[in-house]
Amino acid sequence: MKTPAVSVAMAVFDGAPWVGAAVESLLGQTLADLEVIVIDDGSTDATPEVLASIRDPRLRIERRARQGLTRALNRALDLARAPLVARLDADDVALPERLARQRQYLDAHPGVGLLGTGAREVDPSGREVAILRPPVDDAALRRALIRANPFVHSSMMMRRTVLDGVGAYDPSFPVAQDYDLWMRMAHVSRLANLPELLVIRRLPPGRISAVRNNERLLAEARVRWRAVRSHAYPWWCVVFALRPVTALALPAAWRRALRGPRGMEGSPYGV
Repeated sequence: MKTPAVSVAMAVFDGAPWVGAAVESLLGQTLADLEVIVIDDGSTDATPEVLASIRDPRLRIERRARQGLTRALNRALDLARAPLVARLDADDVALPERLARQRQYLDAHPGVGLLGTGAREVDPSGREVAILRPPVDDAALRRALIRANPFVHSSMMMRRTVLDGVGAYDPSFPVAQDYDLWMRMAHVSRLANLPELLVIRRLPPGRISAVRNNERLLAEARVRWRAVRSHAYPWWCVVFALRPVTALALPAAWRRALRGPRGMEGSPYGV
């Protein structure tokens, strides 16, 4: 089989209402030389039927017992064959030019190994509620990274060589697995975001559970502490590692204020 230019990794759990549109948005890209790898992580709804109804040789589907987002994404990465690996969540949509624009940028900037984009954020009805414009250049991203996750997970494209060099997603992170990966990739590669809004990110219905939010805060603290301990940031940046732990004792409204720009933490599926 011919090696594609881009592999797109997707994991889905009970995503029947949205996964069809997500996959079709990838198969309809102006960059046609791609493969879409979908790991159905134990769905109990109509997700398998929705995926089976999409007839395209570039779509590769693997169904397995549920093991969680992190392990599902790593399985997709194991199957990916392209030198560039992209992400899209099963409830999001990539605009037609997204992959072509990212590939063009990476071809022109060989030192960049991790590239995201801006995004539009919509509610379950499709109404726009926010525009996400993260920092675009390497210096600004590094300043932001110790404070918050300055990337939209669903918009990311990575060089396979850089990804393999740091070991993909860490299975010990059930949440914030993307934040941990970006921090590790920042040790060995330059970072960038395209300013264009090339992804539509759908907010899940309802609110994130208190337990899940606590897990996220602890994971963020762990990521930042690792970065300080490895000397990627000066010792005084330990204050940013302590901030999520301190937030656990605060009311939810105060937590949201400390959290920073909405949508910059990545978007796990099924929660």
